[in-house]
Amino acid sequence: MNIMKKAHTRMTANSVSDRKSEMSDTSSHKNSKTRFKLKMKMMSSLGMAGMVSGSKSHTVVYENTYKTDPEDDHRFSQVKAEQIIYSVFENYLAKREYDAKRFPSLSKTLSELIKERLRDSGLDRYKIVSVVTLCENRDQGTRVASRCLWNAKHDNHASVVFEGANFFAVGSVYAVYFD
Repeated sequence: MNIMKKAHTRMTANSVSDRKSEMSDTSSHKNSKTRFKLKMKMMSSLGMAGMVSGSKSHTVVYENTYKTDPEDDHRFSQVKAEQIIYSVFENYLAKREYDAKRFPSLSKTLSELIKERLRDSGLDRYKIVSVVTLCENRDQGTRVASRCLWNAKHDNHASVVFEGANFFAVGSVYAVYFD
């Protein structure tokens, strides 16, 4: 019996020391996690968020330009935008007939194309929204309206209506200056 008590006591002592070492491993893991989070927070506040210890990659941090007005040669021109919209409509819609299956995807394609051409014309600091509506013309009345909240000094829009054989297209572009 005495031997059994000694074995039980040794097992209990071993299990207690195992638990203590497991707890210390868990607490050291939590501490290292906390230290890592603190280090990352400190690095991000210093502008070194991409640098991890031992890593040689650097994150590029851009400074603000504080340009609150667009440069004269990069201003949004309503006339130029209308010409771009009309030329896209002329090239892609001139000899087409309305097709209910193809026109929804064509509307999205034309919208993206207009936005790309405006972006290529030098409007780097503008957010551009392009909307193209294609509808079958069955002698119905249609109104397209929009409202925007913006700075009237820098922001503007352009709109063009194009009439095909049995459809019409309305293309609208909104340019909002951001610094």
